[in-house]
Amino acid sequence: MLRGIDTAASGMIALQRRQESLTNNLANVETPGYKKVDTALRAFPEVFLERINDAKTSLAGNAPGFSWIGSMQQGVYAQENISSFLQGDLVTTNNFFDVAIDDRNLPVENGQKPGAFFAVVNAAGEIRYTRNGRFTVDEVGQLTTLEGYKVLNNQGNPIQIDPNLASSTVSINGNGEIIMNPDDPATRKMADTIGLALIQNPNDLVKEGNGVFRLNGQNPPILTELPAGVQLNQKMIERSTVDPTMTMTNMMENVRLYEANQKVLQAYDRSLELLNSIGRV
Repeated sequence: MLRGIDTAASGMIALQRRQESLTNNLANVETPGYKKVDTALRAFPEVFLERINDAKTSLAGNAPGFSWIGSMQQGVYAQENISSFLQGDLVTTNNFFDVAIDDRNLPVENGQKPGAFFAVVNAAGEIRYTRNGRFTVDEVGQLTTLEGYKVLNNQGNPIQIDPNLASSTVSINGNGEIIMNPDDPATRKMADTIGLALIQNPNDLVKEGNGVFRLNGQNPPILTELPAGVQLNQKMIERSTVDPTMTMTNMMENVRLYEANQKVLQAYDRSLELLNSIGRV
């Protein structure tokens, strides 16, 4: 009888974790480059039930004294959160340091499509990867993310820009080259080149924050040149891949499923309460 309690409880725990993932997706609808996360639910192995110590007459296929009842699921669990690395829509902005990656034309290799990411470094000096190209220049002239991560160039070093230059005097072309004073031939100068990393299997990335990933194992080299099929776009950002309408629908469905499991537990609770009251004087 109590097996149903375990099944319902496991369902509630799995649905709670799925709800947390959906809530986080909804909170990042406006986060540039954010990749939605799907929670994979898996069922525990199915078990077969038999009654023991029945009459010593066996049925075909059963051991003597055992009667087969049937099979039963043991519940579900949230196995993992999987990021969807589909290309997001590109949206035009008025910010000169907004840069969007477009890698839709990258060829598929060995059945897996690689993905291009900005290479950044955190305060601990560790390399991380992101698709959020909303950059800014800090007080010392380094190009950083809004979280303060330093953006790396194609040599793996932090990008340095003269902080005294107005942003309108900076141009970033499709290859990631940062050009100062692009409209003045006398002072025109290429300052640096934004570095990208090509992740052969983006599913190997581990989510560390909202749109920030790390790679377990050896990091790939920073690309000195962009491969065919990858282009950078200045004054554009990549929109989050979260569909708010679908996410809200999934959240409401998730709540209904949670409530259904909750009612199962309440039914067991009432049954056990009645059972304990039997024979009371």
